[in-house]
Amino acid sequence: MNFSRKRIYIFAFFLSVGVLSVFGLPNLDSFKAPGPMNAGHEKLACIECHEGAKGTMRQQIQGNVKYWIGLEKNRVDFGYQTPDNKDCLACHERKDDQHPVYRFNEPKYAKVRKEIHPEKCVSCHNEHHGVRVTSELTICKHCHESLKLKHDPLETSHEVLIKNKKWNSCLGCHDFHGNHKWDVPKKESQMIPENTLKAYFKGAKSPYGKEKIKAKESRYEN
Repeated sequence: MNFSRKRIYIFAFFLSVGVLSVFGLPNLDSFKAPGPMNAGHEKLACIECHEGAKGTMRQQIQGNVKYWIGLEKNRVDFGYQTPDNKDCLACHERKDDQHPVYRFNEPKYAKVRKEIHPEKCVSCHNEHHGVRVTSELTICKHCHESLKLKHDPLETSHEVLIKNKKWNSCLGCHDFHGNHKWDVPKKESQMIPENTLKAYFKGAKSPYGKEKIKAKESRYEN
């Protein structure tokens, strides 16, 4: 190892120690967050979703220094672990969820998992973006391109809507998780407008109605 490269490693190590040590202070949690909390999570403390990261502080620092200088392919969680499904479902599990994440682990969804990873809560609700939903309105197209109903109740059939690629209209009738009580529209004119849906994704009130179907012992509104 030549002298200049050794100096870079030493500098990177001490810089990392200094920065990570400062940000490790408990009263600086808000500064460690990569962005604002999503809708409904504004009052949550970091520890309510993030478990402590594995390893000692020294090991976490070493792991990240190696990642930053190209010796490791993946970074190491520092301070807190990245939340996974069990952390989300601890508060948001629904008994009759129409699209439970575990269902997307079935073999028939292998292609979809490569495209959008619907088996992970954070694929649609990536935290620290200051919104409610981070996916696109057209997400339904990944699973329902071949949908046909024998007795279609709509004025404009699902088959025609799909043929015309009106994927942004799906959520105008269907509440994705099915956790709101409301009457599903039968006509295109009754659908929730696209702008209203976009506002809801960003954090506005639900256009599906105020009354919710809540799972037993749910800690927070879903």
